[in-house]
Amino acid sequence: MAAGSLQNPTTARTVADDPSFATTLAHGLDILAAFQTAGSELSNADLATRTGLSRPTVSRLTYTLAQLGYLKRDAKGRFQLGLGVLAMAYPLLSAIKVRQTARPLMRDFAAYAGGTVSIAMPFGLDFIYIETLRTTDAVPHVPDVGFSSSLAPTAVGRALLSLFTSDELDAYVKRVRAERPQEADYVEKRTLPDIALCRERGFAISLGEWRREIFGVAAPLYRTPAGDCLSVNCGIPSFRFSAEQIERECAPRILGLARSIRSLVANDERIPV
Repeated sequence: MAAGSLQNPTTARTVADDPSFATTLAHGLDILAAFQTAGSELSNADLATRTGLSRPTVSRLTYTLAQLGYLKRDAKGRFQLGLGVLAMAYPLLSAIKVRQTARPLMRDFAAYAGGTVSIAMPFGLDFIYIETLRTTDAVPHVPDVGFSSSLAPTAVGRALLSLFTSDELDAYVKRVRAERPQEADYVEKRTLPDIALCRERGFAISLGEWRREIFGVAAPLYRTPAGDCLSVNCGIPSFRFSAEQIERECAPRILGLARSIRSLVANDERIPV
């Protein structure tokens, strides 16, 4: 899962002309991915609208996925994700050892900041949380493992992008232009300069750019030998710290958190401290 190369299932149809590409499998993954941002219950009609697939195709796929345990159907005939999805995710999550190693450090930072501390990896044009901790639910945004959102406007996204090679970053920008043209101007004017600043200072900040009530501060962690990128961030309610305090107080602390995590996982992940 090297940076910039991971394909989100929702964009799988872009390579459907490849003779080695399993279109039916991709369509099934599109069905599952439709639940990512659309809520917990969807009908066949909803899924057809969101995926662009025909109703008969959707009906066959949802039936098959339900039989296999990846979807379940409620009394009204609407579908929800089934436990089969969670069971498939477990081996992946359990293999990412930094999740367990970093938890005590993340918990301490969450208590200090009164926010949510998470570790993220790239997921196409988005990031996805592989671990998240908080000490209170009295915050406007309460993410969990598996939450994903755009790389461009977020501190955690910019920290991840700062780990990309020049070629990977160029590929990211081209993909944004092709798949999310509405973000292209923002990426050029805001994201790319902040990536350069993150590489210089070691941390990234997003002050209400993703959500007005959330200030984000993040630091890149490392790349694994396989090329995976990881970063750590804290989402903090904007009423807890001023913008000046985020940079003056929280940023040095997130740098310290990143250094501590790298030290703990250096041997397991074979990364430089």
